[in-house]
Amino acid sequence: MKGLRKYIREEFKNLQRIHEVKVPLPFDAKNILFNYLNLKSSHIDNVQAIKSVTPSYRIYLNNGQSFTISDIGNGFGFGLVTIMGKKYDILDKRQTPQALKALNNLQTKPIMKATGDEETTDAGDTGGAEEPAEEPAEEPEA
Repeated sequence: MKGLRKYIREEFKNLQRIHEVKVPLPFDAKNILFNYLNLKSSHIDNVQAIKSVTPSYRIYLNNGQSFTISDIGNGFGFGLVTIMGKKYDILDKRQTPQALKALNNLQTKPIMKATGDEETTDAGDTGGAEEPAEEPAEEPEA
């Protein structure tokens, strides 16, 4: 049964990848990833464009974690990075070390596993201190 679940999940992921639209990453976004955030292409598993008002991309890392890079606006290009819900302006020299530390924490998180494969087992008593009822003794015949 676990093998079937695994197969179905893999096929589902393959179907999702077929429907993805391949969009080239803009130069500004590549510059942020590889020069400012010091990432290598081997760290990145996938990149997806996000439908939003400002151009944004979700970067999926090899450990299953992800973060977002967005256009700052006002003609500055990409530079707004959202890691674990916190926004960092990479073009601001004071925020770059904080963003690198957050990205390092994100990269060192353990690989995410799919839930639902584990079967739960009861390791002990889940009820109270009740003892099973004894069978009633046979009544003497008269």
